[in-house]
Amino acid sequence: MHNDKEADFTVDGLRVQARPGETVLSVAKRHGIRIPTLCHHEAVSPSGSCRLCVVEVFWGKRSKIVASCLYTPYENDRIETNNGRVRMTRRLVLELLAARCPGVEQIRELAREYGVDVPRYDADEDALRERCILCGLCVRVCDEVVGQHAISFAGRGMERRVTSPFADQSEECIGCGACVFICPTGALHFEDVDGRRVMNELHTTVPLVKCRECGRPYATAKQIEKVKNRLAQTDRNSIATGMTSLFETSTRPAQMSRTKRLAISDDAASLCPPCRVRSFGVRMEQALAKGRSSALPWERDASFALAVSRSIPPGIRGNGFPDDEGLR
Repeated sequence: MHNDKEADFTVDGLRVQARPGETVLSVAKRHGIRIPTLCHHEAVSPSGSCRLCVVEVFWGKRSKIVASCLYTPYENDRIETNNGRVRMTRRLVLELLAARCPGVEQIRELAREYGVDVPRYDADEDALRERCILCGLCVRVCDEVVGQHAISFAGRGMERRVTSPFADQSEECIGCGACVFICPTGALHFEDVDGRRVMNELHTTVPLVKCRECGRPYATAKQIEKVKNRLAQTDRNSIATGMTSLFETSTRPAQMSRTKRLAISDDAASLCPPCRVRSFGVRMEQALAKGRSSALPWERDASFALAVSRSIPPGIRGNGFPDDEGLR
């Protein structure tokens, strides 16, 4: 297959090379070529749902419009990312999106950029409150990264929506918030109220666990249970792998058994991020963050399966917390 090989081609006149299986969107990003998109995130598989990332690919006198997040280039393809045909296609897509979600600022900004001042399609009263563009990022991150399959699409046509099974309490949802963090338009929210994490749009409420030091609710019981289950797996698939980097620099690295590492991991999981830093030190948090980024992206982005904390010390921010370099 052609995507098993490297491919030399041009993007907007620039000669570039795609790695095996790499898409046009990925190559463009590497070379600083901007292609707008709303449904793409590196943590999940591409779907081409929003259709904003379309480009035109040429073979001699022939050409066609393709979704750059899905298209893997052939040798000597010529691709244009911002010509008249591409801009016209994106303008039509933005008109449709603006009619569906006229209140979403990201869509309004893109619409202005492409000259869509007044959409040709009227927005009804319900559309003024609608923020979901049906990109599917939340569904994919729950399925592919978290592994819970707690939400999905329901309905058809104008009735299509993201929801929990039968629009009822989802027993599969662990309340990690990955769907909220990855949503590009702010259609999903959660709030922690009276010891519970409430996800209104998904009809789900999950109980929170309190930090054993400060007593502040910081994560859901299901989140922590999932992490503990992963800790029981092999080092390669657990956070213990990430912790090894810390213990290798300790005074007795060889004497630190995997059981001991898991016990310390379990103890760390019972603390909120600020208390964990106070109890184990910054290096422990950095080691946990390193493990999350390399092996368990959903645990990285949910801060070791802990809720977002705005009180993380400055030196820790950016090590996997969703308000900095997480799913956002």
